[in-house]
Amino acid sequence: MSNHNAAQTTAVAAAESPAADKGKRIRDLIAVNFGNTLEWYDWTIYSIFAPYFAVQFFKPDNPTSALLSTLAVFAVGFVTRPLGGFLFGAYADRAGRRKSLTVAMMLTAFGSIAIAIAPTYGSVGVLASVLLLTARLLQGLAHGGEMGTSVTYLVERAPAGRRALFGSTSWVSVVLGTILATITGLILTSSLPSEDMKAWGWRIAFGIGGVLGLYALYLRRRLTETDAFEKASHSGENPPTTEALLPGQSGSAVTPKRGLLHYWRSVLIVFGLSAGGSVMFYTWLIFMPTYAQLHFKQDPSSTLVASLIAQVFFLGAVLGAGWLGDRIGRRPMVIAFGVAFVLLTIPIYNLVDGTFGTLLVAMLAALTGLALLFGVNGAVWAEVFPTRVRAAGVAGPLSFATAIFGGTAPYVNAALGQAGHQDWFLFYLVAVAGITLLTGILMRETKNNSLVSGA
Repeated sequence: MSNHNAAQTTAVAAAESPAADKGKRIRDLIAVNFGNTLEWYDWTIYSIFAPYFAVQFFKPDNPTSALLSTLAVFAVGFVTRPLGGFLFGAYADRAGRRKSLTVAMMLTAFGSIAIAIAPTYGSVGVLASVLLLTARLLQGLAHGGEMGTSVTYLVERAPAGRRALFGSTSWVSVVLGTILATITGLILTSSLPSEDMKAWGWRIAFGIGGVLGLYALYLRRRLTETDAFEKASHSGENPPTTEALLPGQSGSAVTPKRGLLHYWRSVLIVFGLSAGGSVMFYTWLIFMPTYAQLHFKQDPSSTLVASLIAQVFFLGAVLGAGWLGDRIGRRPMVIAFGVAFVLLTIPIYNLVDGTFGTLLVAMLAALTGLALLFGVNGAVWAEVFPTRVRAAGVAGPLSFATAIFGGTAPYVNAALGQAGHQDWFLFYLVAVAGITLLTGILMRETKNNSLVSGA
């Protein structure tokens, strides 16, 4: 952007009334979160409908093997997330948050449409598996940059004293995406016979995601760039490019990866918070209904209704946690999450026995604990990095931790359960929760950190 355009942008911003600024801030918040909702709808329906379309993309003579292969592709989709996190994050730090979010939405919508119209194993053989894998890799690439960049945008656009609350809305949009996917699954499984669901019904869900993604793309193109990025992009002390990322350097090309190494403590904080949060999110909010169906033969409609109720509850819980985090700080909330899951993971998990009531109670308890972390983690991620590397600093470690702990959770859960070692998975959950607890104990409070000057 030229200096003339920058001056115009500053002048216009200064001339806007508080009411107009507030209205624009709310519209931007809705636009980002609507796109995030669609991102997570597309991501979640894969897990919900995996039992139905598994035999469509893999050899159908062994349904269990086909399902595990489908879940493996779900995990492989996370392989590209760290790469996507760094690429989209670096692009957001260089060209702006708005452009990065727009490109991410394009790839996600394309991936869903590709899955919706993909040929089956019966018609093209192993090529069907390859096409499914390719679509998931593209979505993983976009998804890796989506969450980190959208959280960065929301926290940077937040008014004073509301950063945790604004950051927590990203998780509201995540859950709205899973709710939309759950409702879609409930309607389709209730309306169509199982044979029709396996044959073509699941394609409807992916088609819906692709079409709505086009509207989200339109909204993203109208976003306002954040003040923090605009100030950094026109300040010689804090350029948005990949140059001079290390203190004291100027005029030399430095990659985002090398720049981030200087903020290794911040990277570890993002990774530590993301480890426990992602494994619990994918275990309890994404895979638990499928787990109840596979291990206890619970009716699919029953599991989806219980999941839907728990997710609606979580919407209020995470916003309440964000509001509380803006008042008492981020660190106490992180520690409370860690303690809760270290002590209660095994009792809550063992509560599930294939009935509607126990599944609902277990999910409500787990999501209450998860809300403690998700109410503040977005704010912490943004607050520990300076503007010039913030998006890459958040998206990279976040997507890397999610790939390791979150993306593999459904597959590890299903594989250990089939092997008769379900308890091993529970010990694993406790250990990962311990990582986040240790991070909370060792980290400093970030509530008062400046987003302009950096951590």
